[in-house]
Amino acid sequence: MDNEIMSLLDSVKQKTGIDVRVYLENGDDGYSTVPGETIRRADEKIYGVTENKEKNKTYFRFRHRADEYVGYVDSIGDNGERIASLISIVLENSGGREVPTSKKEAMKNVVLGDCNSLQTQKYMRKFGIPNLPCSVYVCYVHDGSLSDIINFLENFKTSTYDLVVAVDEISCAYVRFNDGTAQENEFQSLTDYAYLMAQSIEEELGLKIKIGVGGTTQSFADSAVSYKQAATAVRMSGLFEMKTGVATYKDYVFIKLLEELPKYKLEEFLSVLSEPDTKTVFSDSEMLETASEFLKANLNVSEASRNLFMHRNTLMYRLDKIEKATGLDIRKFQDAMTFRLMMILDKLIE
Repeated sequence: MDNEIMSLLDSVKQKTGIDVRVYLENGDDGYSTVPGETIRRADEKIYGVTENKEKNKTYFRFRHRADEYVGYVDSIGDNGERIASLISIVLENSGGREVPTSKKEAMKNVVLGDCNSLQTQKYMRKFGIPNLPCSVYVCYVHDGSLSDIINFLENFKTSTYDLVVAVDEISCAYVRFNDGTAQENEFQSLTDYAYLMAQSIEEELGLKIKIGVGGTTQSFADSAVSYKQAATAVRMSGLFEMKTGVATYKDYVFIKLLEELPKYKLEEFLSVLSEPDTKTVFSDSEMLETASEFLKANLNVSEASRNLFMHRNTLMYRLDKIEKATGLDIRKFQDAMTFRLMMILDKLIE
């Protein structure tokens, strides 16, 4: 572990009483201000400042000289975020980090939240990035060439300011600026544009991809917020086994709020809504698929039976079985919404 980092962490502990742990992202080196403590690595890749309520930790990522590091503190919420952000700024600035020579490298750092506000402004001035509202789309490809997707998006851009940056081996971020042009206003929503993007990629490249859609931020300096939202939408959609298509953050805000709750609370809510035989439905993949498709079809029996390649009477029989086990007739809107909530709770508890 870099001696300068260890010295800085010890100073933080001495002056604030806050324990900090840091480890090399792609290596075994690690350091904790608690003597003899085992470093607990994050289960997923960390971008910027990331909270993990279950572990009661806030992780942060920073670059020191030529290496990438991840650190964490035993605090969550606004306080944890502030502490992690301040420590990451101190550690990153201590390495004398220079402005990247590559525009794409610098833009990737901003979008992933891997630099502080001063560095972001420096990058924007150096590379002529406008201070305009923008949205981030994250494209994931599992069967195909990411470079082909990136090349396609470079030609798909609606503004000369738009950016496309590779994130890792299977995903890229497309930053779309709202520069007020007529072409920008051609599409009614962020979701419409994402569907057009997905359809165009399938038609031109023969690839089915998954696209996460973040919200609109007031400036590129805040694009990491939109990126995190887009990535969260994709992760949430994965809970419900959506392998391709478009996942919009606003469609998963409610689920995200539930995810913030402790597991015991989720179990408590599910218990309140459940009947004694409810578990027989949730343990039956066939029944769950039937219910899920029926809900996706907006409670339309004919459409759901077509999507399931099932006779209408067979579908009605299964819906009756679900009602008998759960006490919910999901052909009725209110009961359908309750069942949908139960499905979400069940997935989050897994």
